[in-house]
Amino acid sequence: MENAVQVYEAMPLTADQIRGQVNLIQEVMKSVMRENEHYGKIPGCGDKPSLLKPGAEKLMFTFRLVADPEVEVFDLYHPTVQGHREYRVKVKISSINGTYMGGGIGSCSTMEAKYRFRGGEKISTNEKVPTEYWNLKKANKFDEAKALIGGDNYGVAKIDGSWMICEIGEKQEHDNPADFYNTCEKMAKKRALVDATLTVTAASDIFTQDIEELVDNGVMTPKPESKPPVQAPQKKEMKDPNEPATEAQLKAINTILGKSGIKDDFEKHEKVSRIIEMPEPKVIESFSLLTKGQASKVIETLMAEQVK
Repeated sequence: MENAVQVYEAMPLTADQIRGQVNLIQEVMKSVMRENEHYGKIPGCGDKPSLLKPGAEKLMFTFRLVADPEVEVFDLYHPTVQGHREYRVKVKISSINGTYMGGGIGSCSTMEAKYRFRGGEKISTNEKVPTEYWNLKKANKFDEAKALIGGDNYGVAKIDGSWMICEIGEKQEHDNPADFYNTCEKMAKKRALVDATLTVTAASDIFTQDIEELVDNGVMTPKPESKPPVQAPQKKEMKDPNEPATEAQLKAINTILGKSGIKDDFEKHEKVSRIIEMPEPKVIESFSLLTKGQASKVIETLMAEQVK
């Protein structure tokens, strides 16, 4: 079977030939490739799938292409840890008879977050992410959204199909970057191969490349699969509003008070006491005495004051 690469060498492609190549890629994607093995979609990051290394290899095989990688290694400076490196790879793509078709580049270093640090695991608090959190994120009020779930030491993660508030463990530097030399070199080669394959086969309109890397490294945060529409914050129904306030609620209260410019502990307690309608001049002795219902009221009131 004559493949598209042989046509490239003879003359410019016609519109019918271009459509044929696109159809061939789509047919391979449908009949041969498997989702989450050869390509995959990242929830909340658009509908275009990311091309994975096995998928790139399938396209290389389909069009009878040959990859020739060239690797460069660079030492990186770190003030306390010796041995960090960056791998830069150039992949040249040729047809089966040796004609150069194009290329791609990719890099990876031990300074990337997932290789540089250990720890930082997300531990569920068993508290569901409130609707207000997504509303604030949608409105680009990222500080307020972070404060609502407890501050900088808290994040969100999808666990068993539900978005939960999670405590983020402390990150620590890996003290031996050499543990990741081989991994980083292979990752750089993979990125360059995918880049080259997308370029040579003109498949960038079908696949993307970097979304999975951005998500893995924490640069991009996927959105929930079905985000509720933006609406005015509403009170959440609680199973028992008289239960003690959660740690996440207490951290949120302290964070919002701090961002409001209230630094003095007595002033904080007095402010909260007035919100929960404690008779004057009484002042709550400790936020830990708040119930879930009271803490929710305090958070909603403070957030509303910040919006004004």
